[in-house]
Amino acid sequence: MLRPLAIGAIALTAVLLSAGTAAADPIFTYDVTKGTSHVKKTNSDLPLGPGSLVVDLDGASGNFTADMTLPPVKSEFKVIGFIPATATVTMEQVGKITGTLVDGVVTSQAHVNIRLSDVKTLGIPLFVGDKCRTATPAVINLHSAPEFNALEGGDLLAPNYTIPQFKDCNLATGILNGLIPGPDNSLSLTLAIKW
Repeated sequence: MLRPLAIGAIALTAVLLSAGTAAADPIFTYDVTKGTSHVKKTNSDLPLGPGSLVVDLDGASGNFTADMTLPPVKSEFKVIGFIPATATVTMEQVGKITGTLVDGVVTSQAHVNIRLSDVKTLGIPLFVGDKCRTATPAVINLHSAPEFNALEGGDLLAPNYTIPQFKDCNLATGILNGLIPGPDNSLSLTLAIKW
């Protein structure tokens, strides 16, 4: 998520610098208008956003750092293919999002703790407590889609990331680790610049 902001900031800076504008390092803000993460093991789509991305661009190098904020969202999925389950999922940024803009292409990396709360199966709470999260942050590598325009927005894509094992979920830890973690998950975010 942070990557898209960085992309916009970098591109805009390049335009300003080429026009002879003073080179104070710019900060750009994007709305994350929508997003989706597909979780392979549950074959479910997790809605993401709306949220915000703030990018701090180094105009000289094209490097950037960013901060992204996304609200908790409700996930619905099936256990072993047919048992309905729900959970509230919160993606929490760990450290800064970092990235670069090279030849108009944004690449970035975000480290994210994935927290689970209010987990239910067949409407029955699993009592995961308030500390249930991934044991290590998920590493999400994002790049800009071909149509992305840093001065307007567009899509950032992470075609493959791994959800780590969960910890501190009380007696549900083993159940959740059998259902959710693993590779080959995907994520997309749509950004719109704020002026």
